[in-house]
Amino acid sequence: MPNRLESQLGQWSSRPGPLYRRLAEALRAGIERGEIEAGTRLPPERVLARQLAVSRTTVVQAYDVLRGDEWLESRQGSGTWVRRAPAASGAAAWAAPGPTVLMKRDSIVAGLTARPGTIDLTCACLPPLAGLMEEAVEGSGAALREATREHGYSVLGLPALRRAIARHLERRGLPTSESQVLVTSGAQQAIALVGALFLRRNDTALVESPTFLGALDALGAIGAALTPLPVGADGVRLDVVREALRQRPARLLYLTPTFHNPTGGNLPEGARREIARLASDAHVPLLEDESLVDIGLAEPPPPSIAALAPKAPVISIGSLSKLCWGGLRIGWVRAPEPVLLRLASLKVASDLGSAMLSQLVAVHLLDRADEVRRLRRAQILRQRDALASELTRRLPEWSSTLPAGGLSMWVRLPHGDASEFAQVALRQGVSLLPGPSVSADGGHPQHLRLVYVHEPPVIAQAVERLAQAWQTYAPMALPQGRELGVIV
Repeated sequence: MPNRLESQLGQWSSRPGPLYRRLAEALRAGIERGEIEAGTRLPPERVLARQLAVSRTTVVQAYDVLRGDEWLESRQGSGTWVRRAPAASGAAAWAAPGPTVLMKRDSIVAGLTARPGTIDLTCACLPPLAGLMEEAVEGSGAALREATREHGYSVLGLPALRRAIARHLERRGLPTSESQVLVTSGAQQAIALVGALFLRRNDTALVESPTFLGALDALGAIGAALTPLPVGADGVRLDVVREALRQRPARLLYLTPTFHNPTGGNLPEGARREIARLASDAHVPLLEDESLVDIGLAEPPPPSIAALAPKAPVISIGSLSKLCWGGLRIGWVRAPEPVLLRLASLKVASDLGSAMLSQLVAVHLLDRADEVRRLRRAQILRQRDALASELTRRLPEWSSTLPAGGLSMWVRLPHGDASEFAQVALRQGVSLLPGPSVSADGGHPQHLRLVYVHEPPVIAQAVERLAQAWQTYAPMALPQGRELGVIV
């Protein structure tokens, strides 16, 4: 319960006012939204205080405020419970009954809406290169005039964009025809569509641990049972994949073999071939996420699994969000045509096709992909190295490995709990993504995913705040099983 409640509270401690009132307001808001349901037993004060890295007094005062306003009630010998929301509360009166699906991405959304001045180290989104989007929009003018002669709906995607994506994939060594490409509204929708096609409630999906939290949300929302596969320095462990496929009838295998999110590592070519063989033998579709393949910072990665094993049941997805701009919301699925048509039937029920204007702009951007990739590489290298340097200087006891690509660094704390520390860091003005948020089983409690999407001066300021937060938290982060000191 405490871990779930902590996620439901979101970035509560970034709000103004006394700490106990911030907590009370966050609890009340969760009850109003229906996420913290009537009849829920809340954690004891001392337990929640430890989880949120605050003093027990803060939790006691927050609970007292909510009891006084009749949101909570105490039951003798049974603890503190959520009452039915007061009749005056709007949202709770019509909230849908039943348990709320808790999305891990809630922490990202909350980070983007945190109070001004908070440095967000949760969202791996780069701002567009100067003038890039403006030039792309201007260069799409003639195509837009032509497109507006039609109704503007294109379920599979704008033909010119499907051809451009196919050429883009072929330049990376993956032979692709237009008929194998479905345009999506970002990689997130691509994952959701593939999940909806192959999974039903309680079906097993194998996912890396850690992994992309958007995939955990998309597959979890279907009701799939997510089985974590441990990731090492070179990607997912083959022995674990082999054993998982042997032990249970999985319906989908989701991997990011190139510039793994969040570790940045690359799965070796031999391991890619073996995973393709294992998936083929088990008749399990393999969803290969290549959203970060254009964010390489070192040697070129091995070919994609789809390129190495063209007969294997591999579905590839990609995106322009990381390379160009998250706001563009253009992604794609590459799959055999029969699979693609089934995915398209799901997509049409969702949105009738991705936004035409974004697709027109994406055609122009793909024509400049090599140039954009070169400019981005110089920018991201500078930012990655700035983060690594600042961590070494200000927090030398933290450990990490320099990623080969991608937009994040996987950092391990020497002791303590990353979720607890994230609460302390937020009060210092930095929002963080702890390891349990990107793990299907809530694992990696001592890890943080830190993104390097800011310019070096902002990164330096963020790490300075993290160092201040660590100075406060570290002495109180006692070994597991011992009482945590209070943080006020």
